[in-house]
Amino acid sequence: MLLIEDDAAFRGAVADILRMQGFETIEAGAGKAGVAKALSERPDLVVLDLVMPGMGGLDVCQRLKQDAATAGIPILILTGNDREGQDVACLDLGADDYLTKPVKSERLTAYCRALLRRGRPEGEEPAEVRVGGLRLDYRRKLASIGNREYPQLTPKEFGLLYELACRSPEPEDRVVLYRKVWGMEPPSEGCLKTVDVHVRRVRLKLGWRSDRWLMSVSGRGYCLVSPARPGGA
Repeated sequence: MLLIEDDAAFRGAVADILRMQGFETIEAGAGKAGVAKALSERPDLVVLDLVMPGMGGLDVCQRLKQDAATAGIPILILTGNDREGQDVACLDLGADDYLTKPVKSERLTAYCRALLRRGRPEGEEPAEVRVGGLRLDYRRKLASIGNREYPQLTPKEFGLLYELACRSPEPEDRVVLYRKVWGMEPPSEGCLKTVDVHVRRVRLKLGWRSDRWLMSVSGRGYCLVSPARPGGA
């Protein structure tokens, strides 16, 4: 994994913790250098600070998620900047999860493992799931409608869509979705807004209206259905 953090002492301490837990870790001390390493090394995970001189963490996150070569790499924000709404802003830009400093080493490594798991082993999953004109290729982590493919979905966004497709048309509770897609119990009720943010991003990326395909179910969570009109936009 790649750790992008400008505080050398803190970066070294976190890197030591991760390596002690068996993670192969590379480091970058600035945002621009972190982007360059992500492009050249293609890490399995990026742990990213927000407040850095020059290119800040939000810019790094956006840059990585907009580049096809790095868009699928999960990003964990680890920051002391806990300003109101900051977590939502990060998730909106494509970050997969968010932690604030100080953080216990056990919690940090649990989040890293969950992001690296990418769901359950592939052998246990149907290779392909269809809901109406929507096709989800599990091995390629690719969604398509008709002849149009949507490679811009992040692993978490695809995982969320896939879980709902497997249940379609039955609704799935947000707690269950968090458990299945993030690989852990939600640490708090507030963490469930992560699910809401990812649902909103899936709708935007696939050009869906909120009342078609991916529907909110009051008191239940979300469900995926096949709309009456092909395309469902």
